[in-house]
Amino acid sequence: MSQDRTIEMILIRSKRKNRTVPIRRAFVQLGDAPDTRPGPLRSLVASHQERALDLYLLVAAITGANDHSVTEWSTTWARTIGISDEKTGASAVSRSWKALKDLGLITTARGSQRRTTVTKRMEDGSGPYAPPENAGEKYLQLPFEYWEEGLHTKLSLPGKAMLLIALAQRKNKFTLVQARISEWYGLAQKTVATGIDDLVENGVLEPAGFEYFDTLAVRSGRGSRPLYRLVRPFHQRGLPPTDLEDFSDHKGSEK
Repeated sequence: MSQDRTIEMILIRSKRKNRTVPIRRAFVQLGDAPDTRPGPLRSLVASHQERALDLYLLVAAITGANDHSVTEWSTTWARTIGISDEKTGASAVSRSWKALKDLGLITTARGSQRRTTVTKRMEDGSGPYAPPENAGEKYLQLPFEYWEEGLHTKLSLPGKAMLLIALAQRKNKFTLVQARISEWYGLAQKTVATGIDDLVENGVLEPAGFEYFDTLAVRSGRGSRPLYRLVRPFHQRGLPPTDLEDFSDHKGSEK
């Protein structure tokens, strides 16, 4: 079976009627403004664990109610990350599960017929997974089109990270100041820049004008920074069409 067909069948098994994968914002950023810190995503990017991130997003897609687990062969997971050789695939999948377990994002156990049961934990790695307790919990929604349009293979690791961070903002338009994203989400500024370029080149992100602000850092006292928006079907759903808030919950003038 091909990589694309394997992923297609996994997404069908998820039975998610809205065709999006809900992931708590804590995966990309912990805490609330102004006391925030990077989430587990930073560690996956810093250690170049792209396959682990790919597998985590699929686990998040297929694990729903009940025990929040999925039982599959390693060869099935290997195909989802583009590896058809059984021995090589098993080794790659095992390393990826270890990276995710070290961050507290999953647990694994021996399943039936030499398969592995993967159980999703809380997105911040703090404990067993629990459904949202209130409507105010912050989530990002990753559309199935991420896989259906081939972005899981087209985007680089920085591009995937920046897509998740942008989706987590829940704003139609936002700035992408590299120094601020680097500080708040723990990514190197070069990674941020590469990720933004990757999203623009692949038609996921587009310029959306400018935001102006008061600052003493320039002679005129009036600074500007570009705004971006996510392109459909990756746009922010369920928001007012004229939302012009700044990137992230952080407020204040440019440093």
